[in-house]
Amino acid sequence: MLQYREDFGIMRLRKAMASLMTIFLETHKPVEPTDIVCSAGVTSCIDLLCHCIADPGDVILATTPIYSRIYTDFKQRAEVDLWPIPVISKDNEELTPVLTIDMVEKAYAAAISQNRVVRGIFLINPDNPLGDVYSPELLMKILVFAQKHKLHAIIDELYALSVFPDGPQFHSVLKFPEIPDPERTHVLYGLSKDFGLAGLRIGVIYTPCKDMRNCLIQLTAFASVPYPIMDIAARLLEDIDWCKAYIAEFKKRLQAKFTSCSTYMKKLGINVRDSKAGLFLWMDFRHVCGSKSFKQERDFFLYLLNEMHLYIVPGEELLSAQPGWFRMIYTGYPNHLDEGLRRLEQAIQNYKPLDIVD
Repeated sequence: MLQYREDFGIMRLRKAMASLMTIFLETHKPVEPTDIVCSAGVTSCIDLLCHCIADPGDVILATTPIYSRIYTDFKQRAEVDLWPIPVISKDNEELTPVLTIDMVEKAYAAAISQNRVVRGIFLINPDNPLGDVYSPELLMKILVFAQKHKLHAIIDELYALSVFPDGPQFHSVLKFPEIPDPERTHVLYGLSKDFGLAGLRIGVIYTPCKDMRNCLIQLTAFASVPYPIMDIAARLLEDIDWCKAYIAEFKKRLQAKFTSCSTYMKKLGINVRDSKAGLFLWMDFRHVCGSKSFKQERDFFLYLLNEMHLYIVPGEELLSAQPGWFRMIYTGYPNHLDEGLRRLEQAIQNYKPLDIVD
């Protein structure tokens, strides 16, 4: 473990990860360890893929709102731009709009009309921050769309096992008997969310494309996971019986906590999206902070931060096209969560929105 090994993942870890994905993602055929490349977290995986498939100034389509780190994953080093597919549009009055293939096609057409070079589409399934679980029908439409336009489809399945027991069944793209363009379809997974092991910094890219793997392998020298950490993770994942018991208990607790927190917020008059997965609530504060301007949203955010010493993520930071939405993590320490909810209730009661517009 203290000598040079494979920067792209020791075989023991890749075998353990392949077995885990095959069993828990219910893949159509066994995942081959040789089709997996490991790197230091999914952030690193996205960065490596961008260097392989795009040039600076190119764009990747991605649904919005979206976890804010994703934007910098594309932009910070590879200088690739994220082109939004707005699920929540500026004028949308629905509380729970959902992604459609028409939204994808409209965003692609808009990018092309601006003479942008579109290299791929990026999809988080289950979604962060909306908590949606995409249907097999929609996933296949997106894969066919990507094939039609010769785009890389990057499917981030980091929350694959964070689906509530009573929710819709998660469908990995690897469950399809046939993928329209397997050479351009790449699946991401990691241990930071479903297993709560963010500190290990382990992310994986599954791709059957040999040329892509060869390119990724050359880059992993700059973002490799320490060999002892890979060995620790492999030993954990090899215990499939423990993994099954853990995931079953994790899902049960996750849904119970989501239900209790969303019920609490609804009693305070805050609408919460009926998410089916994830570690977060997507909450509608438009009637609290005002819905005319992101200045109003920012003012409420700063009130929470400076007066209540409370941080929840404003929608603007997640590239939401509509002001007044916030994302809150509900899976922290119970005493921290209880205190945070108490402060949030106090803020809702005391805050006076600014009457301003952009």
